[in-house]
Formats: sequence, structure tokens, C-alpha cells
Amino acid sequence: MNIAYILHSTIPTEGAAKAFLSLLKEMSKFHTGIIIMPDKQRLFQKLTDAGHQCYAVPYRANIYPPCCTWKDRFLFLPRIVAHWVMNKVAVTKITRYLQDKGIDLIHTNVGVMDVGFRVSRKLKLPHLYHIREYGDIDFGMHYFPCKKSFLRQLSASQSYSICITRDIQVHHQQKDKPNSRVIYDGVMSVKRTLPAIQKKKYFLYAGRIEPAKGLDLLLEAYADYASRISDPFPLYVAGLASNPTFFAVIQQTVRLHRLDPYIHFVGDRDDISHLMQEAYAIIIPSRSEGFGLCMPEAMFNGCLAIAHNTGGTKEQLDNGFRQQNAEIALRYDSPEQLTQYLLSVSSQPLENFAPYVSRAFQTVNELYTTEQNAEQVNQFYQEILQQSSVISKKINSSILQ
Repeated sequence: MNIAYILHSTIPTEGAAKAFLSLLKEMSKFHTGIIIMPDKQRLFQKLTDAGHQCYAVPYRANIYPPCCTWKDRFLFLPRIVAHWVMNKVAVTKITRYLQDKGIDLIHTNVGVMDVGFRVSRKLKLPHLYHIREYGDIDFGMHYFPCKKSFLRQLSASQSYSICITRDIQVHHQQKDKPNSRVIYDGVMSVKRTLPAIQKKKYFLYAGRIEPAKGLDLLLEAYADYASRISDPFPLYVAGLASNPTFFAVIQQTVRLHRLDPYIHFVGDRDDISHLMQEAYAIIIPSRSEGFGLCMPEAMFNGCLAIAHNTGGTKEQLDNGFRQQNAEIALRYDSPEQLTQYLLSVSSQPLENFAPYVSRAFQTVNELYTTEQNAEQVNQFYQEILQQSSVISKKINSSILQ
């Protein structure tokens, strides 16, 4: 089987890219693939150096451009036109590139990128959307020209979807649809034992610095926590500042509450697993999270999680509760509750929370391994190609008649 993968970004530390790399590693054992990317930056070079066949052509996500500042508003219509033209050119170039490559299936790694779908229509190939986001309720994401156009693509002939949580599947009206599956991301290979790393007294936030990830909500709770304790644990913020306007708000909040000695912006890190292993706890404050890759990643690394009880994060916590008959993390519903957890964790021996860490480790090794993810995706590939073969036979039969 020969798969064409369409990626939305070449930033290897983003959740969607990390999930794809985990899948690619396992799937490469069974299938060949061509990876299409929007530029020749970091991930392109990494995959090319590893021997993968890659092709770069500029394109953009099928969402409206930002409209936050006066400059954004002034450039809003020109950007829409420029993105539409860019994507139209990209579809033509990708179609030409793939037409003699013997591709069986086009797999788009996110739900807000439609160039792969349009290429599949030209090449008469099945297309698979890997829907990792809510889209229209995520901050800054609005489908172009509207959500209905995306739903029509999902309902088209030979169109399929993988949703990374049940809640995302419901949100996109794909529940009980025969062409849709819920397959949880594979985070890491199976681990038999918890990492035995000496903990250091700090809290960790890992993720992009943007409104959807909720760092501002975390800082609100952290400021309250720091005001109540003489020696607060510092907070390490590991992630890319993808929204400069929001990052400026975050920096202003830090200054306003005089948190400069305690908040450490450590940037986009390649050693995030080590940071997780050493942290006392990771905080997951997202407002709306598709799956929330960093929480199970932290759990694989033996890190206690304090998590906002919403979206894909809530679904992971509920899955763990069903598996273990007990909580696998400290879940909270308000900044005030988060503050209490920060106080509790920093004032008690970490051994008191060891049962949470152990249950979480068992859960992720049962539900979110790369091996299980690849097996389920591969099985769906087989079903798609079987259906595609049946459809092709029906079309050929009708032509002959």
C-alpha cells in the first residue's frame, strides 16, 4: 500500500506532527509513503534525512486568516484571496506530482487542511481526514467558506475520517457514520516500568502559548497560589509563542502579579520528556483540547498531571477512571480548584500522589501506545481500500453495461 500524507506544518514539536511521526514510524514497517509539506523547514529536512520521500509546495489551512489587529483587518480580504490562489496552485502541483506514483490513499493529518481532499477528487482516490481539532470552536479557527462545506466533504463518496476522540467525532457529526472511526493517538511505545528519575521542585506547562491552551488561566491560579505560600514552586513554560499578541498579554500578567522570579519561559524544547520526568507535576489548563498529547506523554514519563476537566482531556481522564476504577490525575473545574491543587502538591510528599502516577502509567500503556494506534489505523486503511475496490468494480460494471 502506498500512502500520500498531507501535513499542515513542519514544526516537529506540535502535537499533530508528533502524533504523525509516531504513526509514520510504525506504519513504515508495512507501507510505503510520500509526505507532502508546505515548506522545506525543520520536519522536511528531518524526514528527508531519514530516507523518506518528501515533496514541498506552499499551501495554507482552509480557515479564515486572523482578524485580531487593525493590520489583520486591513489585510483580511487580500489574505483570503492569496490563500485561495496559493491552495489552488498547490492542488494542481500535488496532483501532477502524485499522478504517476501509484498512490492508493491520501491521508490528511488534520481536519482544517483541504488540499489533500481536492487532490483526491482529481486523482479519483479515497481520502482520509485525521480530525484532531474542534475547528470552529478552537480559538482563531473558522472553516472557509463555512463549516457546512467541511461536513459535505466528510459525506462525499470515498471520503473517510479518523477522529482522535469520541467528543470530536460527535462535534463533527460523524458519530455512527460507517466511514468514520475513533482512534486515539499513539504517544509512545509500550513501557514496562515507570521512569525512575529524581524529581525537582517545579511545575510544568507544555504547549503552544495561545488562548486555546489556557496559559492565562493557569497564571491566574498560579498568582493566587504564589500569594499564599512563602516559597512557591517555579513554573516552567515550555512551548512556542505562536500568538505574539497573546504572549504579550501573558508577559504583562507576569509583571502585574510580580511573578518574574517564578515563571521561566524555556522555549520550544526537544528534551520535553526529560522535563516531564523531573517535574513535580504538569498542568494541563486548555480551554478546548482535541486530544491533548502532552498529558499522556507526561503520564508515560511518570509525571503527575493536574488537568482541566474539559474536551479531550476530560475524555482521557474518564477513560482512565473506567480502566482503573479510580482517578489517574487531579482534575479541576475552576482556577480556584487548580490553586488548591498547586498548594496541596507543593506542600505534601510526592509519594502521597504516587497511586495517581501509577494508575496513569498503566492507562496510557493500555490505550495510547504507538503500536495500538498503528494497528487500528492500518486496519482502517484495509477497510477503505476494500470499499474503494468495490466502488470501482461497480463503476466499471455500469460503464460496460
